[in-house]
Formats: sequence, C-alpha cells, structure tokens
Amino acid sequence: MLGENGCGEIVNSNITDYQKMGFKCGLEIHNRLATSHKLFCQCPAHFSKEKPAGMLHRKLRAVAGELGAKDVSAIYEYLRDRNFTYQVFKDVTCLVDTDDEPPHPINKEALEVGLQVAKVLKAEIPDEIHVMRKTVIDGSNTSAFQRTAIIGLNGILETSKGKVRITNISVEEESAGIVETKGEEVVYRLDRLGIPLIEIGTAPDVKDPEHAREVAEKLGMIVRSTGKSQRGVGVTRQDVNVSINGGARVEVKGVQELDSIPQVIENEIHRQIELITNKEQPKPETRTAQADGTTKFTRPLPGGDRLYPETDVPPIVVGKKELDAIKLPEPWDARLQRLKKALPGDLAEQILRSEYLQLYERFSKEVDPVVVANVFASTIKDLRRKGFATENLEDEHFENIFDAFKRGKLAKEAIPVALEKWCENPETPFELLGIGAMTEKELREIVKKVFAAYPQLVREKRMPALMGEVMKAARGKIGGETVAKVLKEMLD
Repeated sequence: MLGENGCGEIVNSNITDYQKMGFKCGLEIHNRLATSHKLFCQCPAHFSKEKPAGMLHRKLRAVAGELGAKDVSAIYEYLRDRNFTYQVFKDVTCLVDTDDEPPHPINKEALEVGLQVAKVLKAEIPDEIHVMRKTVIDGSNTSAFQRTAIIGLNGILETSKGKVRITNISVEEESAGIVETKGEEVVYRLDRLGIPLIEIGTAPDVKDPEHAREVAEKLGMIVRSTGKSQRGVGVTRQDVNVSINGGARVEVKGVQELDSIPQVIENEIHRQIELITNKEQPKPETRTAQADGTTKFTRPLPGGDRLYPETDVPPIVVGKKELDAIKLPEPWDARLQRLKKALPGDLAEQILRSEYLQLYERFSKEVDPVVVANVFASTIKDLRRKGFATENLEDEHFENIFDAFKRGKLAKEAIPVALEKWCENPETPFELLGIGAMTEKELREIVKKVFAAYPQLVREKRMPALMGEVMKAARGKIGGETVAKVLKEMLD
C-alpha cells in the first residue's frame, strides 16, 4: 500500500491504491478528420506526395493574450530563440498556410462532424461558435497561433467505471509536421498544417491507467463512427494530464498508441513519487511521450493567457434547425449486433474498433465479409508489425485487391503479398505486381520441383512440410485448398 507522511505526501512507490494516492487524470483526444479541404482554406486535407516547391523562414515571438498577459509557455519558447524553416508544397499549401492571407470561412463539413460528436456526447452546443487564437510559438504554426473553436461543453461519456465528464469539444487546425531539428533550426512541412482536427477534453474523472485507455478508445470510436476520421499513424493523439498528492499537474503530449497509455501514466506517477521521496517538488509542466513509455520535459504548463479572439473569422450562429438536421451515427451496440450477423464475435469486435471500419462496411457488401474483415483486422496489423509502411496503402489499393479477388483473378493467400508490395512502392500498377492467379497446371509444375528438392519428405508423405514449401513457392497465387488437393493427388 502507499504510505503517507504527516503532510499527506506519498513516501512509497508501490502503486496499488490510486484513490489513496490522490490520483487525478484527464485526457485530451485529438483526431484528424478526413474532409475535402482544410479548416480555413480550400487546400486538400491530405499530405503531399510531391517534393517541396520552396522553403519559408520565420522567427516567432510571444504576444499578450486577451487579458493582456503573455503565457509562460510562450515566453519559454521565445527565449529558446530558434529559427523555423517550412517546406511549401504546390498541391496542398496556399497563402493561408504561410500566414500571408486571411483565413477563409470555416469548413462546414468539419464543423458538422464536430457537432455530430457533440450530440453523441450529449454536450451543450453554444448558440454562437467563436474562433479563438491560441498562442503557439514552437514553430508548429507559421502564424505563431493555432485557430480553435469550442463547439460543445459539459458532455458525458459512459464507461465501465462510471460517467466521465466531457469538459469541451473543439474543432481546430492541425499543426505543421516536423521534419528534423538541426541545432537551433527546426524544419517543418506545411502540408499537414490546417487539416481539421477534433479535440475532446475530459474532466479528471479517470479512475486508473487502464480506465484512461478505455476512455481514449471510446472517444476515438465515437469520432470514427462519423465516417470522417483519417487513418494511419499519428491520426489520433492522446494528451494525458496526471497529478498525485504532493505532486503537480503534468500534461504528457503525443501518446499515439492506446496500449501505451497505462504505461505512460504509471511512469509519470513513479517519476513524481521519486521526486517527492527525494524532497523535490514536481513542477507543472508539459512533457512529451517517448516510444519506450517514458517522457521528457518540453516546456512549462501553459495557462489561459495564450487565448485571444480571431478577428478574421466571424462568429458562426448555430440554430435549432441546423442542429436537428445533423444525423447521429449508428450506435455502437446496434452496429456490433449487425456486424455479428456476418462475422464471428471476436472478429466483429476487432472490426468495430478498427480504423478501417468504414472500408470494411464498403467492401463487405460485395466481397466475403470474413475475408475483408481479416484483411483489415489481421493482415494490416501483421504488416505493420513486420515494419511495412502501411500508411502508403490508399483506398484504391484495397479496391483493386477486392475487385480482383471477387472476379477470381487473385487468391485469398495473395492479398498479403500484394499489400506488401504496395507498402514498398504504392505507385506500382496492379498488373505489374506479379501476383495473378495461378492455374492448376502451373501449380503441378511447382509441386514437381518441390518433390525433386525434398525426396525424403515425399517418401515419408509429410504433407504439412510439403504444403509449406509449395505455398512458399506459389507466393499466394493459388488457394490453400487447391494446393492441398493437388498435393494429395500427386503424393498418392
């Protein structure tokens, strides 16, 4: 058990009772949206595949917020005196991204997605939505601020450990993507800047680290249920706020994997306990999550001084008629029951939680649902685990795969091979992948070669070993059932 001294501070690092240690935790979920264009301009809301067309250089400075004070985190970044370089792309950046033109009207599609989420979470939606500027001078925005708009307040998320209050729901600009840091110079790319994000913040109602994972997963699923979430690494990011008795509120930013959330929280608890045990006072600060679950200091914890009004975007009036016209996505329990009619229970659960849920819904209408589900729930995970760049896979790749499978031009076993090749070179035409369906005559020639190479296996009729060798040589060009049938016939 955790012990306490006379001041109520923690003196033992054996974490068993989160309530007794004064554990408080809240989350901020950021999810990039798949809209037709960016939040405040008409540029496409996706990354560029082209090389940078030019470079832009900036120095950023801290400015006073609405109440006249400068935010402590902005001052900290200003004193670092760094230089920022931005890569500009012809196809997906414009003068709004470079801060040389006022923002356009807010993206109505992104706003509607945000309001869908707000309604699902039973949040209070303002009659007027006001866009604010949030001072950010770490270089992640050319303008030294991020545009953000609160669209929902005081919502509720139901969880296995009780209700979690939702303090705010916002739509805001995605930051520029960092390329590299070279001493005092930081290089960013502007294709990501301005893509719509939805941000959901919770009250400190999280009971323990595993509960934090559940809350993050449920909020992510709600956003994906709109059908407007992007896919891939970095699309969803969790910021975790943690504090304990005698410690301080620390915001850990950029936790990308759900499974790493408990470990990050545990490590932060231990870090604060160690400081307290050594008679040091933990400081309110922002830290960045590392791949191994540890964190590193980024800057002091920001406060309310960094917000001030965006004068270039007028308030958006939200009337009852507009709200009533926004349809809610299908409830998760109803969707799960529908999925279970076509899939085994475990597979249905996996697809429900998958970032590829919308693609499953699309392709399973004409292709065997189990085959489609296994591709999205298992094959892609396996490829990612092996180090393949699954972020290169686009909708048209899956469209080609399932169309060929449906027409009998591609064996089920060849699907992972095709996806591997596209992960390595997404521009390769399907016809040049070299994975077309094999005829039975061609299969028999492969079996003959395998028999010649492994006579001992043939004499002993070791079917599984021979099957493995034939499948390896066929590279997925023909189904396992056909291979087994032909192999048995030739062995006999």
